[in-house]
Amino acid sequence: MRADSIARGSEAFAAMANYWNENSGVRGYTYMVTLGMPQGTLAVSMRADSMAEFSAALWPMMADPEFQRLSNEVNACLATPSEPVMWQLLHAAGDMPPEPSAIVHQITLRSIDPGAIPWAMEIANHASSVIGRPVVVAGTTYGSSMMATPANSLTFFTYWDDPAQIDESGPKLMVDADYADLQRRADGLVDPTFMSSVLARRTN
Repeated sequence: MRADSIARGSEAFAAMANYWNENSGVRGYTYMVTLGMPQGTLAVSMRADSMAEFSAALWPMMADPEFQRLSNEVNACLATPSEPVMWQLLHAAGDMPPEPSAIVHQITLRSIDPGAIPWAMEIANHASSVIGRPVVVAGTTYGSSMMATPANSLTFFTYWDDPAQIDESGPKLMVDADYADLQRRADGLVDPTFMSSVLARRTN
């Protein structure tokens, strides 16, 4: 959102998301980014079992006049165009929650070698065992090089229930020798010039 439109844009965003949830058939979980992106960055996250399921929800909504109106209210407050991204689930370490947790940590790396996928699965398994939280690996199926989440990228999602869990378990990875060894093995698998780390809090 533009700096002068965060309050108005957040209200419009909530109205748009609520209308989507009441009419689409695929629930959207709304988030406000707290760290890692500009203040006022908002997101909607949806889970679908297939592209067909998501498309069945999306296309009627795109033709819905009221959803168009609500979307335009949001667009009028944006500092930059919205960025749609689709991930395909590749691996889940630990028990995934039935719905996204209160806090989600998202780390995205641009992959440059197919061997990055087995490496990502291994590092997710180890990280989950150390912090005791589920870690999901997903690959970008739709995105562009101009976006915050580019094409050919791997994303790790870690689910937290509250900030106290981050305080207690998060720093354990920073001093874990095996985790450091796994990070070093990323050489030649991911682009060392690109990494994004975002912490977002659910608002619905």
